[in-house]
Amino acid sequence: MKRGVALSLALLLVTTDAGAQLATRPATFGWDKTNVLRGTFSYRDAIDDKIAKRLKQGLAVNIVMRGYVYRNGNPDPVALTAHTCKVAYDLWQEVFLVLVNNVKKPPVVNLQGVYRLCTDMVELPVSDRATLKGKGSDYYLAVKVEVNPPSEKLLKDMERWVTRPLGVSGGLSAGDALFATFVSVFMKKQVSADKVVEFRTGTFPP
Repeated sequence: MKRGVALSLALLLVTTDAGAQLATRPATFGWDKTNVLRGTFSYRDAIDDKIAKRLKQGLAVNIVMRGYVYRNGNPDPVALTAHTCKVAYDLWQEVFLVLVNNVKKPPVVNLQGVYRLCTDMVELPVSDRATLKGKGSDYYLAVKVEVNPPSEKLLKDMERWVTRPLGVSGGLSAGDALFATFVSVFMKKQVSADKVVEFRTGTFPP
């Protein structure tokens, strides 16, 4: 095979797999009784020392996570899941005030509580079985986390979606009007948020 042809094929393989250059993190997935795929994983490193310091100074922090479902070798995501968290430290009461997906949570007294609510995803709805055509192990989740993203429109769009009823799937499908908006900002290399974390999971169970 000529060198130019081999290089072209290699580039094709890279560009057709959105998760090829992402580090893989541990995650567990399973189907619930309603045929919704739920995932458990964590991104505690989104709250680094700098972000933790901001929190303790009483500055509000927004943490936005989007998880894109890809089929192996396909550059186009087929579903999307998301999670938003707003945190502010009450200097007088010495507690963290937290909104998860625009729902007020009981105050927490330390960063461990913030991690639990904002960065530890436990049985997060990912997609329904009908969306994942073929074997479950054909798919993986590519995750992008932004701390204090600069786009107010992005935050409003996220809030519009995460407050909707779960419906059938609990995941945002490719046919949704917001889907293209969220996909367009995934994997952009310019870092405009205070912190960006990107990774992928292993493949889903059959």
